Amino acid sequence: MRIPRRLPALAGFVLIGLSALAGLTACNKTQSQGGQGAGGKLVIYTHQTQLFLGDEKKDAQGNTYRDPSTAWQKILTEQFTKETGIAVEFVGYGSDSNVIKQLLQVRDPGLDMFSVGMTLTNDEYAKYMAPIMSVAEAETLYGKELTAAMPQVEGTLRALDIAKEYGEGLTYNEAVLNAAGYEAIPPSIGEFEVMLQKIKDAGITPIVLHRVENWPLSVLGSISNYVGGRTDSFVKMLDDPEPFSEAYPVGKTIKMYTQWKAKGFFEQEVYPDFGVAMDAVSYGRAGMMLFGSWVIPQIINRVPEGGRPEVIKFDAAPDFGKGRYILVNPAQRYAINAGSKHIEEAKQYLDFLARQPEYLAKIGCIAIHKDVTPIAPGHFSLIQGRVERGEVQQIIAAPLTQNSIDNDEVLKDANLLADNKWAGLPFDALDITKSEDWSAYNQQITRENELYNQYRKERGVSYKSY
Repeated sequence: MRIPRRLPALAGFVLIGLSALAGLTACNKTQSQGGQGAGGKLVIYTHQTQLFLGDEKKDAQGNTYRDPSTAWQKILTEQFTKETGIAVEFVGYGSDSNVIKQLLQVRDPGLDMFSVGMTLTNDEYAKYMAPIMSVAEAETLYGKELTAAMPQVEGTLRALDIAKEYGEGLTYNEAVLNAAGYEAIPPSIGEFEVMLQKIKDAGITPIVLHRVENWPLSVLGSISNYVGGRTDSFVKMLDDPEPFSEAYPVGKTIKMYTQWKAKGFFEQEVYPDFGVAMDAVSYGRAGMMLFGSWVIPQIINRVPEGGRPEVIKFDAAPDFGKGRYILVNPAQRYAINAGSKHIEEAKQYLDFLARQPEYLAKIGCIAIHKDVTPIAPGHFSLIQGRVERGEVQQIIAAPLTQNSIDNDEVLKDANLLADNKWAGLPFDALDITKSEDWSAYNQQITRENELYNQYRKERGVSYKSY
């Protein structure tokens, strides 16, 4: 298996306006119109429920409703059904991805394909996923660099990324920045923190973290690349004597986030779900989120009626000391259940989606199939300009190596991998009512370093250069 890899420059791509998307919840079903082909109905589970239910929007009274005219994947799939005679049924799944794993483990033929919205191990890809194509064929269609980022088992792809997108950056409400006296995200970390303080002083939450769930903490692994100024700062923990101490990129990133917590830069309330957290930015009650570009369409679409969707912008994170960077990630990953009776139909559908650059641009991605002309969503233009002017460098991640596997295994042995405990435990150790007392935080960092070193030694692993 290989992990997500960052992609080369986007110069030359056409920029178009965005029709934004929203909503990651619900567990609903819908079926495309059209007769069943020889292969029968294709059942696709997806965590991106907005793509078949339509965007979540707000009316003038603040009521949420679904807009079926923006159910982009459902609309496109109706075209697929007309062309092939293959009916498609969508099933939504939420943050609890165990339902997918349970169906895979028993090879339930009621699941044909799914969007990969969870972390899967190499063993799980090998045991439960059908080969989609050979690595050699994928390199021809999608390029060697991107293919290296896709899960591979014995020379075959076990999941396919049909697009690419920008990774961790700042999705922000421009009106909030303007009110604090800023026209754009400051380029340096010092200036950035001054801006955050001014936003807080105005009574507005500077950064939405959504700490009620654990998955948002995974972003710290990516940001550690910005902090370290290299593509593999997270897995390079294998080479760091005390990886969770602030002398090293991962530890420095955790410390930075915890300092922001101590300064009150994150929300002081508990958002019940991620939709409410996104609303905070779209309504101007918060300044920004620090996530990948996948969140932009959803926040844009949550701007209430009468508001200006263009107030939502996306920019690179500031320079944390090693330069200003942006990740470019593979996107829209799908895998096929090895127990499916419609594997060929699933492959046909994936090929169909991969050849739809306008659709991919609408949902915030860029097509990568060699036979189509890629189109970049309009909200990428700000970063695109910075890349072209040399203000921001793109980070291209290395493919999965034994380092990545060994690092995950050490973290797992230390009980720090699940739920991103490596970041969450020290972050939560700081009591915001005693923000000057870092003793519990420091003790947790010491424990994590000791555990990591204990199991690194037991496994006998170290960082290897390739």
